[in-house]
Amino acid sequence: MNSTDPYLQFLKFCLNDNMPIPDCIADINWHSLLEFSIRQTISGMFAPTVLMKDGKLKNIEDFKGNKPTDEDVMEWVFEDYRLRKLNTNMFERTQKASEWFLEQGFRNCILKGQGNALMYPDPMLRAAGDIDIWVEGGREKILEFTRKYYHQKADTMHVDFPMFRDVQVEVHFRPTRLFNPFKNKKLWKYIDSVAPTQFDHQVMSADGKYTFRTPTNEFNMFYQLDHVFRHLIYKGIGMRQIIDYHYLLRKRYNDGATEEDNKALIALLDRFGLKKFARAMMYVQKEVLGLDDKYLYIQPHEKEGKFLLKEILESGNFGHYDTRADEQLEGVTGHVRRFIVLETFKMRLFRHYPSEAIWMPYRDLRGWLKNQKEHD
Repeated sequence: MNSTDPYLQFLKFCLNDNMPIPDCIADINWHSLLEFSIRQTISGMFAPTVLMKDGKLKNIEDFKGNKPTDEDVMEWVFEDYRLRKLNTNMFERTQKASEWFLEQGFRNCILKGQGNALMYPDPMLRAAGDIDIWVEGGREKILEFTRKYYHQKADTMHVDFPMFRDVQVEVHFRPTRLFNPFKNKKLWKYIDSVAPTQFDHQVMSADGKYTFRTPTNEFNMFYQLDHVFRHLIYKGIGMRQIIDYHYLLRKRYNDGATEEDNKALIALLDRFGLKKFARAMMYVQKEVLGLDDKYLYIQPHEKEGKFLLKEILESGNFGHYDTRADEQLEGVTGHVRRFIVLETFKMRLFRHYPSEAIWMPYRDLRGWLKNQKEHD
């Protein structure tokens, strides 16, 4: 049994109603579970259950003789407190950022982040990151405006905009991209065609405290899948983004998505080469996270799903805990040799997603040459 299997079984239990308490609970190391959940930035999915605080374990007997120690409980109490405090600040900053850009004449919407948190049973328990705000106007117009305040380097999608001391803000010209330049050109044309609808889609927190705009369910289904896919190809992806998609699937179904909506989404994914990855995602959602078939819009793909799960567990949040490339680079000297070893490692993705993976060396080589030129 893989060392993470009990944690995944327990995660499935925490995410779903009407599931029996799994036998693995009798053997879970609560400190190790916390370490695993922090690597995957999903500690908030476990905290209510571990702490018997509106969670699924209601009695001491539910722990099957493996009740957390006082030290374990305090670790989880602190983590619960940290997440709630962080999210309170993030919601306030998110609303302020959105309102400020609107006051400056820029329609906008919040990508992922606190928009995703609103889909969770308890929005205060999603692990918050930075603020990604998609601003209307195009790259040149937005950069002309942001550089009145801060002169930051920009890439093709966004520019850092340090408007807060305690929260990183990325101002996006477009929400996502593909590495294949031919498909990417078509992707951005599609995004431009649906952008006005996204800037008009307003949401509100259940308590009425926070209001801002987020992408619609249907665009989110496409955009967030592509976001996960892009990070898988480039650096790695963690379980938090998979759980974001889990709750997005639930919300979409509960908001009345139809079979025609499913067909339209599948056609869109097929158009941009994401259909196979969507099937991998559905496998993880169903088999690992326990999502019911009614929420799935396409048939799961077992082989690709198992590959995706392996990558998630190896890499952690955005690849920050992936040591495989470092191990292969150990003892390798010289910029060129290290570049070749690293690109060879990335080519493990080629047999799964060749259309995107084949363009990674080209993209990385351009970036490497640019960095070399800047340092000369």
